Amino acid sequence: MSKIPESRIADLVWEKIHGKSYSEIRGELAKSGMSPSEIRTLIRQVDERVLGETAKQGDRGPTWSRVGLILAVIGLILSIAYNAGIVLNNFPALLIYSPFLAGILFMFYGRTVQRKRNTPEEKGTGAIRKKRPYT
Repeated sequence: MSKIPESRIADLVWEKIHGKSYSEIRGELAKSGMSPSEIRTLIRQVDERVLGETAKQGDRGPTWSRVGLILAVIGLILSIAYNAGIVLNNFPALLIYSPFLAGILFMFYGRTVQRKRNTPEEKGTGAIRKKRPYT
């Protein structure tokens, strides 16, 4: 069995993350002349890295929230200074208020990503358990 280069594994991980199915990847590898055992080993390595990347993406929620908070505070200070006539009097108001609005959007995005990561799937109680015949 030959050693598979890291660049090839990284390319396959990128393709999988961007929507290509494992069956398509297997088909391409089979056409390139790899044996079924090599394909199996390569697919396992790709799957482990894809799962690792997916887990890392969920950890970015608090980072987005912090960046949004910092940007919103800077935008708020800039907006107050603009309305007081201290700085940037020649700029349009939308340009001055946009850091604050972008910060709010980043905070909401970070909270959404964090909530998706932390919310387990809810399982229903089932048809029988919805109404108990005894009370």
